[in-house]
Amino acid sequence: MFDGSLPEVAELGSLDDVTLVAAASGWARVESAASARKQAVMAELFRRRTGLRTAEERDEWWVDPTSAVAAELAAAQGVSQGMALAQAHRGVMLADRLPKVQALFEAGVISDLLVRTIVYRTALILDSDALAAVDTALAEQVTRWGALSAKKTQEAIDALVLAHDPGALRRARAAEQSRTVQFGSPLDEPGYTSMWARMHSPDAAVLENRVDDMARAVCPQDPRTMNERRAAALSAMGYGQEMTCECGKDECSAAGRESMRGNVVVHVVADAAAVEQAQTNGAATCPAPAVVLGGGVISGPVLAAFLRRATTREIRVPTDAPPEPRYQPSRALADFIRCRDLTCRFPGCDRPAHLSDIDHTIPYPAGPTSAANLKCLCRFHHLLKTFWDGDHGWRDTQLPDGTIIWTAPTGHTHTTRPGSALLFPTLCQPTGEEVVAPVKAPCSKRSAMMPRRRRTRAQDRAYRITAERRLNDDLVAELTRPPPF
Repeated sequence: MFDGSLPEVAELGSLDDVTLVAAASGWARVESAASARKQAVMAELFRRRTGLRTAEERDEWWVDPTSAVAAELAAAQGVSQGMALAQAHRGVMLADRLPKVQALFEAGVISDLLVRTIVYRTALILDSDALAAVDTALAEQVTRWGALSAKKTQEAIDALVLAHDPGALRRARAAEQSRTVQFGSPLDEPGYTSMWARMHSPDAAVLENRVDDMARAVCPQDPRTMNERRAAALSAMGYGQEMTCECGKDECSAAGRESMRGNVVVHVVADAAAVEQAQTNGAATCPAPAVVLGGGVISGPVLAAFLRRATTREIRVPTDAPPEPRYQPSRALADFIRCRDLTCRFPGCDRPAHLSDIDHTIPYPAGPTSAANLKCLCRFHHLLKTFWDGDHGWRDTQLPDGTIIWTAPTGHTHTTRPGSALLFPTLCQPTGEEVVAPVKAPCSKRSAMMPRRRRTRAQDRAYRITAERRLNDDLVAELTRPPPF
């Protein structure tokens, strides 16, 4: 693939504009070809992991063969499980349903983005002849479409689907018509979290009016802009409080309203120096960072705002503490583990520590309840480690500083370090000896203990396809019904 026909980075400064544009096009084709091969590799592993005879007994497990291989592929690439599973699915769909489109993808003729659209827009086709006809038509036409917008690309694909299988036409995505609330964006500044919501219009009108009423309840001397007051109103609603004015005048009736305490707990991990600075001078020049579990790094002024209504608790590193004589760690030990780890310790997982389980690397009672043998794992990865075990399961080694070395079913290793390693290195002091989880025989009662799915993934997919096709059939019937006269 890297055969020298395209320029490398070191050569770019000596090239003219024409050559640079040609190089961009060439590398884009290489990128597409590489993406096609990666997805084909993932699809092959996906088939092997989900096609084993032993997989049938696990199809109803909450951590089923599909989610298990998604975790393995995600760890190998350093991406989320959702992204890894989506890529593996596309590879399977291309090989099994759209081989001619796949050939163009492997040649780098079409992009990964276009392939995603094709796979999604043709997913409802069930008839093999219709699918083959659409695959052939796409392979013949797609290279002649040129640079189309996303909407025009969808329309071109839909036209082919409509010609061969009208019942498989994708309607408006359900996600575009469903209610949802989303918190956070990769573009958020440290210490701030954006939110986005889709609601029923009457509900949105009620919420908007409520927020505006609260924002206008403060006196005219409040220094905040209207947008800042609206954001403060949402925060007050979350805490179950009334809006408080910040004019600073004692005679203001809205300056110090008494209200009920909220029952929402926000966990902030901060260095002692940061807390002291924030408490004394508002942390305007605070030298040390602070972290909101699940919310990222925050600045000194934001920390000072938290501390005005916070309860502080000191975290001690249990360097010389003996193991605790029980399965459940004490509050002090659990707090240390969560502050040290900050998130789930499985490769690529960022589930916040306060929403994760505390796992014994060597299972209790063989393994002690001590900092050197404990780590945070989200419920999914906790079950994955516990039930997908044996010679071809996951194994973990915990080092004294909290580093975890994971060994995948294939023998590949992935290392995760505590989330506090860069921000709060004192929390990563050695707390004991290296802990290696033994390879144990699979639990004979694991099927009974594993949480179950109401329907398997295959049943879910079949149900969704049938339901969406039924909507299309009803629409066609309505449009072709003769007039009532």
